Amino acid sequence: MSLPVPRFLFNLRVAPAFLLLALLALVPPAATSGCAGTECNFSSQCDRMHYCFDGTCYQDCQRDFDCPGTDQCSSTGECVPEGTIDSGTPPSDSGVPPSDTGTPPTDTGTPPIDTGTPPMDTGTPPTDTGTPPIDTGTPPMDTGTTPGTGRYLDRCNVGGDCASTLCVDDIGSSRMCSRACTLDSDCASEHVCGLAGVCMPDDTGTPCSTATPASCSTGLCIGPAGSTGSCTKACSGAATCPAGYACTDIGGTHVCVDIEKSCGVATDCATGLCIPGLGCTAECRGVVDCPGRLPGLPPYTCEVARGATVPICNPPFDIAGDDPIGSICPVVGPVQCRSGACNTSAPVAPMCTQSCTIVGGCGPGLGCRPEIEGPDLFLVCARAGNGALGAGCSTAAECASALCDATANVCTRFCADALCPTGWTCTPVPGFSIALCRP
Repeated sequence: MSLPVPRFLFNLRVAPAFLLLALLALVPPAATSGCAGTECNFSSQCDRMHYCFDGTCYQDCQRDFDCPGTDQCSSTGECVPEGTIDSGTPPSDSGVPPSDTGTPPTDTGTPPIDTGTPPMDTGTPPTDTGTPPIDTGTPPMDTGTTPGTGRYLDRCNVGGDCASTLCVDDIGSSRMCSRACTLDSDCASEHVCGLAGVCMPDDTGTPCSTATPASCSTGLCIGPAGSTGSCTKACSGAATCPAGYACTDIGGTHVCVDIEKSCGVATDCATGLCIPGLGCTAECRGVVDCPGRLPGLPPYTCEVARGATVPICNPPFDIAGDDPIGSICPVVGPVQCRSGACNTSAPVAPMCTQSCTIVGGCGPGLGCRPEIEGPDLFLVCARAGNGALGAGCSTAAECASALCDATANVCTRFCADALCPTGWTCTPVPGFSIALCRP
């Protein structure tokens, strides 16, 4: 694809004060409509054909053919497995009661016959062989593994420290107690259900070798055969992927792919689709497969455009460059960020940022954190470190989550999933629909 690149400029610059987690007395947000991307607590707060998930309104579909495979589109705009939608028609009642013939059962009047013969007693007691049970002298085996008391997300050194006996590697050279799973939704929002059926840190976007995909948490590594690629995970839409990623079909499976990045030729993109001057793109089933954007910016469209023969995530008119999230951007002048947004108050230096979700988060080296602009709170990508949950911190940039509790000076996490380490509480932020783990 090599159509001319639009050069409209939209110089959005996010310049709010960063949220200090110790100061939880915040101003309630202004009322907003319930369209996709709007914060919510219940689906009733979202527009028609939208549903509430993890504090945000979403729309997967409008009709059944917007959904993958045999899935159907529900009345709340959510793709669900075929057969799970209630037709609303009760079973038929013929209105005819069961027939009563009025004929009682026949009584023959004949009592049972008593022969008068008692059961026979032979007088022979059972034989006692006198053989006691055999004792092999082998006591039961003691494996030496006694379950500990550590819960999911608690720190550990070995499996015996955890009630689940599952202690896995976490970020920052630490280890955590995990638990068994079958789906990503069985795990904390920043984790995935790994190859062994155990919750593992989500490593989507980290480099991997396509020759050894098992090095990724999910066993999925996308990229040219035999070369360096990126770890990824299965997805239902872009909201479950890191910011700037699309949910697209690669080899018959919908996975997260970074499309808000620079490219010169098609092979620079995992999807093989490059828009010169604007970066990568991907095939899509609908706008839910394309990256979300900050409120007030025009959304991606899913359409046949820019010379493609299939629907793609088409960047909106305001995007004028291909600098990826995390790139340094100028305080003044044209915004060259592929996201169209430059955070001029970011620590270290102004950086290209993008809207993120609690479930999807941000790519490697970035964390999804709240920022306040007047009465509104936004979740955006920020520079992050490698401090694991509970690690000491003095600034948010030291934590992998980009969230530092300024009172306890420890790295923390969003707890929309109600999961916190032992002894911590999931504390709502007054006036906003987010909550954070606090010791």
